[in-house]
Amino acid sequence: MTTPADYHISPMRVLTMREQSFFYVACPPTPMAALDEELERLMPLLEAAQAEAHVGDGAPVITRYYPTAEPNIYIMEVGVPVKPDAQPAGEAQVQMLSSCRCAAVLYWGSLEHIGEAYGALTQAVKDAGLELTGEGQEWYYHFEGDNSPNNVIGLHMKIL
Repeated sequence: MTTPADYHISPMRVLTMREQSFFYVACPPTPMAALDEELERLMPLLEAAQAEAHVGDGAPVITRYYPTAEPNIYIMEVGVPVKPDAQPAGEAQVQMLSSCRCAAVLYWGSLEHIGEAYGALTQAVKDAGLELTGEGQEWYYHFEGDNSPNNVIGLHMKIL
C-alpha cells in the first residue's frame, strides 16, 4: 500500500504502557464532537500550570480521553508526563496512570489525515481480534502545528 508523501501511518503494534505520573487539566463530560473545542480551551490552562510548577519542559503532550456512562460523552485530560513527586499547580492536577495494554500506531503528518490513522488503527484492532475499552491517548512527540507534515503523534487505544 502506498501512502501520500505528506503523511504516513505505521503498522499497528500491541504494547504495554508503563505506569506514569501525569500532570493534567480536564474538561467536564463533553460530547465527542465538542472535544476539539475543549482542547483549545485546555491548552492555555495546561501551559500556565506547567510554567507555575516548572514541569514538563520538552515532554510530549498527552491527550487522554475515555467514555462516561452516557453514550457519546467523554472526559478528556490534557497533560504531560512528570516525576512521581510533582505537585498540582494552577488548574492542573497530578494522577498516576496505571499500566495498560494498548494497540498503537505512529502517525507522521498534518492533522488533516489523522482520522485515517484512527481508521487504520481501528481496522487493525478488529483484524487482530482485539477488544477496545473506549479509552485512547494521543502522544504528541513532535508538533509544529495543525498543518505541518512534520508532526509525529502516537495513537494508543486501550485494549482488554
